Amino acid sequence: MSKSERNDMRTATEIAREHLTLAKILRTHIWPVFKKRQCKRLGVFPYPLKNPFLPLLYSGMSAEIVALPSLKCGLRLANLGHIDAVHIQFEDQFTRRTRFEAKKTPEKAAGDFIAMLDGYLTRGGRLAWTLHDSESPYQSDFSPHLHDIRSFLATNAHVVQVFNTAGKEHAISVLKTPPERVVVIAHPSYFGAYGNAPASVPPPDLRRFLSFGGIRPFKGIEQFMDALGQADIGSTFKKLVIAGSSPDGKNRDLEAHFPSNRTVDLRYGMVKDKDVPTFFADTDFTVVNYRRVLTSGVAALSMTMGKPIIGVDRGGLKEAIPIENHSLLYDPNDPNGLIKVIERACEMSPADHLFLQKKCRDFAQDIHPLVQSRHLEEAFKTHGIL
Repeated sequence: MSKSERNDMRTATEIAREHLTLAKILRTHIWPVFKKRQCKRLGVFPYPLKNPFLPLLYSGMSAEIVALPSLKCGLRLANLGHIDAVHIQFEDQFTRRTRFEAKKTPEKAAGDFIAMLDGYLTRGGRLAWTLHDSESPYQSDFSPHLHDIRSFLATNAHVVQVFNTAGKEHAISVLKTPPERVVVIAHPSYFGAYGNAPASVPPPDLRRFLSFGGIRPFKGIEQFMDALGQADIGSTFKKLVIAGSSPDGKNRDLEAHFPSNRTVDLRYGMVKDKDVPTFFADTDFTVVNYRRVLTSGVAALSMTMGKPIIGVDRGGLKEAIPIENHSLLYDPNDPNGLIKVIERACEMSPADHLFLQKKCRDFAQDIHPLVQSRHLEEAFKTHGIL
């Protein structure tokens, strides 16, 4: 991919608007297609408009992308020949519907979801699925209905996209997806989503850490703060910023873990897109200390912003960062591992940190959205999706 292509890339907002506009146009088409189209069309469900991941994932595809408002609507378009295949993304949002469709209980919605896809496949439809998580990011486990949906997708989709080796192993070993249907396409970086990345500058003597994104128990922020209080970093640490929304408002359990000998700046609420680069400009390391993880959008965002991550060697995190950043991941079986990497980060020389920043930026270019979307399209062509 040329430098000019990267520079001319549209923003995630512009790409998403195109995908949504095409969906609105097609919803008025009630007659079957009789003439062959110039290019393939892929229907994507669900398509949450506030998530830049989706427009970036499809940014370099030659196929037209249709942001489906509901599965029922998408399969109607497929049956009429207006789209060629369906790609299921965040399956936990299976209850999404248009305002014209009746509201259903989770049990009914899940049953209908599976039945509709089964009918679509029986009629020769082509189906892809992206596996994001091994466990629910919001609860201790997936609901029985979601287990049924994931099992159906894992064994019936013509291709299952995962982001790394850990995802591939989970799909094959746990979900029983046939190995030949699994493709590994790394999570794209976030160029085009949040404006320009902050400039690469030497870190200050007092190091700054950032925990970014939704505040959830599985992210291990409490454990990180406990280790922060025990680490020998009194003369090299400045602050930890925790920025993100909490589903229940103020998180009392989280606040109970604030170390008395460290500065913690807790900022509840969604971070506006325009403010994202500012948060990363004001940090030296991004905390990714997840208790369970297959992949991490925060890691990809941190690479885009040129900031190394610090956290646990779990799931696919090693594959989500350059090898030079691996020294800041600790073995989860080492009881003092987290303390050690915190101390290592605070002791890192400015020259070494600048070198690591460059490696992160280079890594982000390697997984540029335009690159990854073309890899995905090629995989879809190989498996007969497009």
